[in-house]
Amino acid sequence: MTALYQAVRDIARRRPTAIAVETTTGERTPYAELLAAADRVAEGLRGRGVAEGHVVFCSGLANDASYIAFLLGVCAAGAAYVPLLADFDAAAVARAVRLTRPVLWIGPENHHHAGVTVPRVELADLSVPSAPVPADAAPPERAFAPGTFRMLWTSGSTKAPKLVTWRQEPFVRERRRWIAHIEATEDDAFFCRHTLDVAHATDLHAFAALLVGARLVLADPDAEPATLLAQLAATGATYTSMLPNHYKELIAAAGQRPSTDLSRLRRPMCGGAYASPALIASADEVLGIRIRHIYGSTEFGLALGNMADEVQTIGGIHEVAGVRARLEPFAGHDRDDLGSLVLTSDCTSDGYLDDDEANAATFRGPDFWTGDVAQRLDDGRFRVLGRVTDMLMATGGPLPTPFLDELIVRDCPVAESVSLAADTDSLTNRVLVVLRAAPGTSDDEAVGAVDKLLASHGLTGAVLAFVRIPRTVVGKADRALLRRRYLTALSFS
Repeated sequence: MTALYQAVRDIARRRPTAIAVETTTGERTPYAELLAAADRVAEGLRGRGVAEGHVVFCSGLANDASYIAFLLGVCAAGAAYVPLLADFDAAAVARAVRLTRPVLWIGPENHHHAGVTVPRVELADLSVPSAPVPADAAPPERAFAPGTFRMLWTSGSTKAPKLVTWRQEPFVRERRRWIAHIEATEDDAFFCRHTLDVAHATDLHAFAALLVGARLVLADPDAEPATLLAQLAATGATYTSMLPNHYKELIAAAGQRPSTDLSRLRRPMCGGAYASPALIASADEVLGIRIRHIYGSTEFGLALGNMADEVQTIGGIHEVAGVRARLEPFAGHDRDDLGSLVLTSDCTSDGYLDDDEANAATFRGPDFWTGDVAQRLDDGRFRVLGRVTDMLMATGGPLPTPFLDELIVRDCPVAESVSLAADTDSLTNRVLVVLRAAPGTSDDEAVGAVDKLLASHGLTGAVLAFVRIPRTVVGKADRALLRRRYLTALSFS
């Protein structure tokens, strides 16, 4: 049940002085030191009543080696951790408590919500011996699958966040498959600009680096794009994964740093949202990097990817070893090259905690219904286009909203566009477009141009101009918030 901890322990014994974690502020932690810190965390957890099968919360932890040591210490103790996202309010925290019944909360006092009775301890204090907790002091233990080590929230970019549970053994197998797919070695450096509270950070960076014995570089998630760009070059990073809007910010920042050398960044990956051909081409031209398309989810793990050293404007990706992918045609639209993406693997999460409806819709026998639309290309690879709930019926047939956003940014004076289908249960031509006007363009001019483009494709709806488009903690456009606030208000629901 301690597969993750044991893997890092083996690396620490083999390469004790190799750097495991580095921060962009200059702190460097070797593998042996990281393991020792994880052992202290595990002992501190046990001393405070955390036993195998128990759950601990964490919040407000810094993106540094102490957080990584905490994760490994939880694994060593046989417990499970639940990170609370930065935007959680009191109601969301109370729901998390009801779902998981934590025995301990790790984090600073200003992150400990009033009215919550879960005992709290600072992460640094876990290394300080404490008086043993009486056996009857811990709340009733909830039954989780043996080996469960974490529960992560889905991003909430489409609906309310759900809690996904993973066991160590299938997770480690799934991570090792991915490491083989991306051809990572102990000589690589993984640059992570995301908070460790989310899967994009741990799955694509932290655990991938640690399981192969590489160097994990942790950046400040709130750093300015120009700073991140300089750090990518200075740290000699060879791997990273970001969202499309993050790469757009780096491209813009490169205008102020034309001499930035990213030639060592051999695996710049992009997943979690649709990346347009224009973005891929700009990254090659301006940054000198060739973005690799990848696809996965918090629930399933990494499923598809293309590591070819080419400018991937088409975006074709293929299955990771052990994963099978197929398309389920849309009702009434019998196209074998376009449909709902369905995946199968023998190492996935255990699904959503206490959400029978979501589990029934998503985990159907051996199949994982992603809820995303994909196109099968002529060479058999897949191109992921967006959510099934964001498909439109245009004059030329079914149209994914990411394609519409690509057209809007290409043909209109618009810097960024987020389109939402007004009807999520059926294909219609009604759409809400939220945009940021291009520099030097008025909101009215941008809105008018988009209105004309929609009409030319047989689409109808509303267009709203924003100064800043709201985003989730992960960095995606907050589609759930936009849908709640504006679709209902505009009588689209």
